[in-house]
Amino acid sequence: MMAASKTWAIVVGALAFAAAAAPAAAQIHTSELPRLTPETTFPRATARELNVAGFPDHMHEYHWVGWQTPVAPDGMAYGPGSLCENKAVLEVEGLVVETDEKRKGPFTLRHHPDYAACDMLPCLELLDWAGHTVPALLGLPLPGSLKVFNPDNVPHYTELTGQGTWRLYALEGDACTLQPFPVLESRTLAGHAAFMLVTDWLLSENIDQDLPPWLHQGIVEYIGEDGVHLVNYMVQFREEKAVLLSPPLIDALLSAGVDPDPDKDREMFRRACYSSFLMVWQLVENEGGLAALRQLLALAADGVSLDQAATEVYGMSLADLTVLLDPVRNGEPINDVMVSRRPHVQP
Repeated sequence: MMAASKTWAIVVGALAFAAAAAPAAAQIHTSELPRLTPETTFPRATARELNVAGFPDHMHEYHWVGWQTPVAPDGMAYGPGSLCENKAVLEVEGLVVETDEKRKGPFTLRHHPDYAACDMLPCLELLDWAGHTVPALLGLPLPGSLKVFNPDNVPHYTELTGQGTWRLYALEGDACTLQPFPVLESRTLAGHAAFMLVTDWLLSENIDQDLPPWLHQGIVEYIGEDGVHLVNYMVQFREEKAVLLSPPLIDALLSAGVDPDPDKDREMFRRACYSSFLMVWQLVENEGGLAALRQLLALAADGVSLDQAATEVYGMSLADLTVLLDPVRNGEPINDVMVSRRPHVQP
């Protein structure tokens, strides 16, 4: 009996040592995967890391202990924490604070006058953060000025846009109706919405020719790091059917506008967004990184046809590239798809 106990103790000790020596994969948080920057090495994560952590998501860190406000090369702070501190407005060059309007740089935010300044300035901080970040990622300049309107509540948002809350904003040219900022914050989607909106705006205003909807929306979702949330949304749709859509169906759905049936619109819009996200995930992570994507967008912005641009950058026609990225054919890079993750919880 003593010999058996001793043997068991040795086995347990060896297992404990091995566990301590091995990477703690179960502790990987989605925010701990590599950030998306122009210098990032791709792919950013192994299949094992994706299965543990989910897709990268760094859009919640500004709420966490230890957050540091970014500082531009000119020494000016930008993004969360740069305009308000402890509910007090900071003195910032170029910041204009009026009762129903806030302005900084290219962004103007209009809202109900009853909001206190630091109730709305965090929204402007997020837009400012995206405005400093997204142009470098895509290689596209800020196209001018963007006017954003914050509705009073969700019914007001729906009345103005005809959209449900699964569509985070309505962009038309250089004007946008944003889902109410307090609602986006309570849904932990405010950072995502800001980056998605600025990405959408840059693509729409810098490139005269129409990108395929899967590519346009896929870039919006990818730059907005919306992957974890999209996977979470898919859980309710997996019981009856496969959630992935082919590129022609993605394009048809995203081009059709809002479906009058809210339940159908929510399901099909989210499935189209997830499928387009997966296409651009594959495109960037495994087919040349951000450098190749920036080259493609630069050629498109210069008026080069997308088919020629795809051939120059990826060595194949746009049609062949689309087939290569088809999510129905490729499947999902995350195997443990039924796990609902909470990316907003600080690790």
